[in-house]
Amino acid sequence: MALNTISSLSLAAAAGCLVASLLPMHAQSADFPDMPGLYSTQGPAPQLRWEGGYVGAQVGGGHLFGEVKATGTKEYVGGGTAAGLYAGYNWQMSRAVLGLEGDFTYLGHKKTLNHATLGTVRARNNWSAGLKGRVGLPIDRFMPYLSAGVSLADFELSANGAKKDTTNLSVNFGAGVEYALSDTVHLRADYSINGVNDMRKNFGGTSVKSTAGSHRLMLGVSYQF
Repeated sequence: MALNTISSLSLAAAAGCLVASLLPMHAQSADFPDMPGLYSTQGPAPQLRWEGGYVGAQVGGGHLFGEVKATGTKEYVGGGTAAGLYAGYNWQMSRAVLGLEGDFTYLGHKKTLNHATLGTVRARNNWSAGLKGRVGLPIDRFMPYLSAGVSLADFELSANGAKKDTTNLSVNFGAGVEYALSDTVHLRADYSINGVNDMRKNFGGTSVKSTAGSHRLMLGVSYQF
């Protein structure tokens, strides 16, 4: 009987020692920092770098819109694809990101129309080169932004068996959103509208005034260094 009592006391003492030894371990584990995928499903918010230079490529499409005046007036809207390159630099200013960007874009925007005086007229926007400033507000991995600058665009008009070319400087405005896959690889969707391109030429003895503008939506991928 005494032996059973001693055995029970020994087991109770051993259990008490085991519990006492586990308590410090539990207290220490509570002090461990949260780590994504290990201690916490939340983890710290990603600290992304937006400042620095970058280069990228973009593809998309848009519309050429305008009017042709020669005795009568004819308005038109035409579409087409676009592809180009861009490069720039961002500066992190507290919560905001300020940037300066240049781009060169090939444009397949064109339209064929029938004019009462000129007959068949073909309008085409061949390329554009731009310089713009950007203001963005990073929100985690996303950065919505607004942009404004100037564009140099080539415009071509064919009528009465003649073809005329002109290059005009105009303002551009835009907006977009950028997504950081990592510190170095960014995706974006960018919308821009370019100002009016004016042309006053003589086509086979007929004086013609043409005005045109364009807008486009581009999807791009860039590498930041």
